[in-house]
Amino acid sequence: MTNIKIAKAFRTLSYEASCVLAGVRPIRLPVEEKVRTYKATHNNNEYVAPLEVRYWPHLAEIPLIGPSTEIPHNVINIFTDGSKIGGKVGAAAVIIKDDIVLHKSMYKLHERCSNNQAEQIAILKALEKIQSLQLAEDTEKIVVVNTDSKVTLDRLQKRNKHYIQIRNIRKEIKRLDDQKWTVLFNWVKAHVGIEGNEMADRLAKKAATDNIGELV
Repeated sequence: MTNIKIAKAFRTLSYEASCVLAGVRPIRLPVEEKVRTYKATHNNNEYVAPLEVRYWPHLAEIPLIGPSTEIPHNVINIFTDGSKIGGKVGAAAVIIKDDIVLHKSMYKLHERCSNNQAEQIAILKALEKIQSLQLAEDTEKIVVVNTDSKVTLDRLQKRNKHYIQIRNIRKEIKRLDDQKWTVLFNWVKAHVGIEGNEMADRLAKKAATDNIGELV
């Protein structure tokens, strides 16, 4: 009725036409915008939201992540990957020692996640798995995380970067450190024939396209 009064039109005028004549936005548009904003800031909050300042850890509690190292074959190697195909997102991790696959995992993520966010989920899940592996008693407690995500490595290495998922990875590194594990990181170029990395890539794509794996 307000639009009709503003436009000085007949009551039989449609709502859409009254909005045009009165120069008023249809109410559904701002409502839809608010819904989209809510989904964008809440559905993926677990993965991308920066930490509030009050939750920032003390610098002494943030593990130091050194520069990339080589891929040694006599320790535990983790290969991770994230894949986004047609709006579907998957992540995967492969844990290998002495060319033997100890563990493989796949995860299905929310469509709003990026490749880097999927990579971070894969890293976290793989680190959480380390202590439950069936290993020989004389196994060196050294694990190398091999990732092709420079964004993730940059955020981990820079101690002034505070994101929820980066915080979770750091906490897991600290927990492993308390158990006398050494966690190293290595950047690997994608699709250069490194079998562990290629395997993680295939599994991540499968998780994204075939809806296979744990829902995260």
